[in-house]
Amino acid sequence: MIAEIGIIVLFMGFVASVLGTILAAVGAYTHTETLIISARNAFFATLPLLTIACVLLIYAQVNGHYYIEYVAGVSQDAQPWSLKITALWGSQAGSLLLWTWMLSLFIAMALVFNWESEKRLIPWMMVVAGSTLAFFLILNNFYENPFSRFWALSDGSIEVALFQPDGAELAYPYQSPSAGTLFHTNDSGFIPSVPDARYDGSGLNPLLRHPGMIIHPPMLYLGFTGFIIPFAFAIAALIRGDLGIGWLQATRRWSLTAWIFLSAGLILGGRWAYDVLGWGGYWGWDPVENSSLLPWLTGTAFLHSVMIQERRGMLKGWNMTMIILTYLLVLFGTVATRTGLLSSVHTFAQSPLSVPMGIFLGMTTIICVILYLWRGSQGAFRNDHQLESMFSRESLFLFNNWVFLALTGVVFWGTWSELITGFLVDFNLLGNRINLGPEYYEFITPPLFGILFVMMGIAPLAAWRKATAAKLGNAIRIPTGLTAILFVILLAMGKSVGVAIAFCVVAFAGFATLLELHKGADARRRAHSEFYGVALGKLFMRNRRRYGGYTIHLGVVVIGIGIIASTVFQEVKQITLSPNESLEIGDYTMVYEEAFEALAVDDRLMFVANTSLWRDGEYVTQLRPRRDVFDTSSTPMTIAGQHSTLEGDVYILLTFWDGNRVTFRAYNNPLVNFVWWGGILMVLGTFIAVYPNEQKKPKTMWQYQPMQAATAGD
Repeated sequence: MIAEIGIIVLFMGFVASVLGTILAAVGAYTHTETLIISARNAFFATLPLLTIACVLLIYAQVNGHYYIEYVAGVSQDAQPWSLKITALWGSQAGSLLLWTWMLSLFIAMALVFNWESEKRLIPWMMVVAGSTLAFFLILNNFYENPFSRFWALSDGSIEVALFQPDGAELAYPYQSPSAGTLFHTNDSGFIPSVPDARYDGSGLNPLLRHPGMIIHPPMLYLGFTGFIIPFAFAIAALIRGDLGIGWLQATRRWSLTAWIFLSAGLILGGRWAYDVLGWGGYWGWDPVENSSLLPWLTGTAFLHSVMIQERRGMLKGWNMTMIILTYLLVLFGTVATRTGLLSSVHTFAQSPLSVPMGIFLGMTTIICVILYLWRGSQGAFRNDHQLESMFSRESLFLFNNWVFLALTGVVFWGTWSELITGFLVDFNLLGNRINLGPEYYEFITPPLFGILFVMMGIAPLAAWRKATAAKLGNAIRIPTGLTAILFVILLAMGKSVGVAIAFCVVAFAGFATLLELHKGADARRRAHSEFYGVALGKLFMRNRRRYGGYTIHLGVVVIGIGIIASTVFQEVKQITLSPNESLEIGDYTMVYEEAFEALAVDDRLMFVANTSLWRDGEYVTQLRPRRDVFDTSSTPMTIAGQHSTLEGDVYILLTFWDGNRVTFRAYNNPLVNFVWWGGILMVLGTFIAVYPNEQKKPKTMWQYQPMQAATAGD
């Protein structure tokens, strides 16, 4: 019954989303409030239906309903209950269901929080977001349904289908030490001719059996689905011609919320790679990593440029372009992950989703371009003011956004170049396929990121409108002086000029941000006779958006320091040792003691090396790098032995063993933990920025007007 109920509620969710989209479209066009309210109720109904589907699938995973194909592929008896639950996003169909559920959640929340204040835009927002939801529910119902089951046909073959074929019985996978994974139609669970046979699933991919995978994918999905809400409001504004700051105000917190989820997902993905993939790093320019980074870049540019439109009525067309591009890149990332177009440890296997998703992406792009050009031809993107100085905050923010766009283009080309050039080669339009590796990114992206750090320091200090070079120079003189002092100190410490410049570029942004915090707190302290700490706290409370943004900047600075230090000063050694032999890495000595095999409770075979870590002749800790083997068909998973301090990590990998002789690869990663701490600071800053102020926006009445009367930018 579990599968049957799941199939029904999933289909009902699809019907509700289609009905809501149609009612919203008709209601928006005819200005019929009853239809619009009915559409809202249909979307409200979609959320509990999809919630039931998710709960049913989790229940099946936890309780071993292995006749369901998805459950058999991601769950097994030996898995701990936590992994049985998180197996919901362990493969294609389940993760697609979670993605869709999150989108329905965001739509419902937007309807709750924006229903009264944005009634001009809500109907068309429902049409846009509802269309996306309905499309993904088409995929969930008709392409990758997580409730498909195994059926044993009369000829002895096994078929995967939603509904029972004629004369078929449910088939249960069972495993046996001698026969591997087979199928059985006897409910007893035993076949006498196969000793020790038992029902069981295959279990999660070994790489996904890590705490980071419990929260990393949901964070990314929340970031992806969250950006659909501001996109939907933007398209609603395009349709209505309401291209002032109204749609920006409606989407400000949704954009920040989506951005921080996406940021957290990227940081957590780096941590997962650092712990599980066994190469000593956290970012390898993997194609799917890049596909998640792309909407983060354009989303960050959007969050910066909206301030210009809100303050000066400028960059209207730019902001619309940025949010549309962010949404399209979200779809690109989803296509890359789910269709197998890109080769990556993150992608799912080849699936039938490539055609429908490609069609949906193409149609969405065409519709967005048509709407944009239509409103542009009417002058809807005409700026209220013009740039008055190249040294003004507006100009610097615009330049900053162009750098973000350049980075987006660089990463996009590096990610998709092999596929694009392969297509051209197939049609004899190009001689050779281009395949760009990490070296491409490492050569071209550092200067662009360096410019961003410089702009991050300069732009907030620049004046609006008629700024001059002299005024800007005066504003940055203190952070510039501190940076120059740091440069001299680094050179005196024996660091190379290149390394000193890299650190100073990042430090400049940090000095400028800290200076702004100090100036604000000191001014309030003197004006109100408050203690410095109290003044600083009240400063954050009174202007959460501004000072939350500064906190985010400080988080980015901390991450930048960690990336530079762990990249430039990383030390790597590989050596084969016998018991009681040692290796030197940084200020540490690792002594290899013994190696042994052990069987874990989830049936994985672990080969463990016991080592002790010493520093300056004093014992520090015990490290146990290991290799986990889940079954003969899977690749062994390398788990590092790590010792973390403020200074950095000692990171030991077991790469090969032959009896008691073991080959280790050891890394000394200075300041690598700054990457994770900076991520935490970014999350904190975003919470500060999105936390609502005490004053509430007044509610507005319905403000419908005929479409032909809507003027550009009204």
